[in-house]
Amino acid sequence: MKVLVTGHRGRIGVVIVEQLVTAGHTVVGFDRADGDDILDGNAVRGAIAGCDAVIHLASLLGGPKDDPDEIMRVGLQGAWHVLAGAEAARVQRVVYFSSVNALGVFMGLQPPRYLPIDDDHPPIPVSPYGVAKRLGEEMCRHFTEKTGIATICLRPPWVAPVEAYTWMRARLDKGGDAEWKPTWEYGAFCDVRDVAAAAALALTCPDPGHVTLLLCADDIASDTPSRQMAAKVHPDVPWRGGPAYEAEPFKALVDNARAKAVLGWRPLYGWGPHRRI
Repeated sequence: MKVLVTGHRGRIGVVIVEQLVTAGHTVVGFDRADGDDILDGNAVRGAIAGCDAVIHLASLLGGPKDDPDEIMRVGLQGAWHVLAGAEAARVQRVVYFSSVNALGVFMGLQPPRYLPIDDDHPPIPVSPYGVAKRLGEEMCRHFTEKTGIATICLRPPWVAPVEAYTWMRARLDKGGDAEWKPTWEYGAFCDVRDVAAAAALALTCPDPGHVTLLLCADDIASDTPSRQMAAKVHPDVPWRGGPAYEAEPFKALVDNARAKAVLGWRPLYGWGPHRRI
């Protein structure tokens, strides 16, 4: 399969490219590091021509130094260019990198409506980045309804590089509230290798139409059991965990079951080997 990967030189993109090449795919890259511009519709359409699929990563990260107008331009106009090019090229599917921030309950912005968080949690984004990602998902949905081309929207939390486990462990070892202040991200993370594997599987899984999929490691990055941590940080948020959290006390608070079912994906990397209990 010939695959266009936008943002292929980024931290996630390089790992995706490695896995795609290993799997026998041909990769076409499109990245601003090479002078490519996701806001140039003609350039995007030219890059997609002849491709069988697209993985769209190119985006600003929504950091404090990112201009909100530019976040929206790159996020929405860029997604539009990718989808328009995908329609013209009649690709088999588009894999769109969204984010847990499309739900609006990460980065300490507001509490979730319930825990654990799943893909049916109502999206209530309030940041420019979150709004752009959520609207990008909706663009994908309308695109699939119009064209019949599958759109798989991946919603990773913090994507952990291989070297991250060392400093994550050091942060927990500080004790006190170091792991959840100033904001608590539910102990959610996904190893970059698992994120790349999900993207690769999204190219070949049975056609799901349009779907949004939360990605997450199977366990919480904490030495404190998930239910206990949730009760400490969000005592007023309704708990829907059920008996699964008695059998697996460190089970992740972001439900990745839909990604597993749709993609045939299983995260291989978690916090368990680094936990001190």
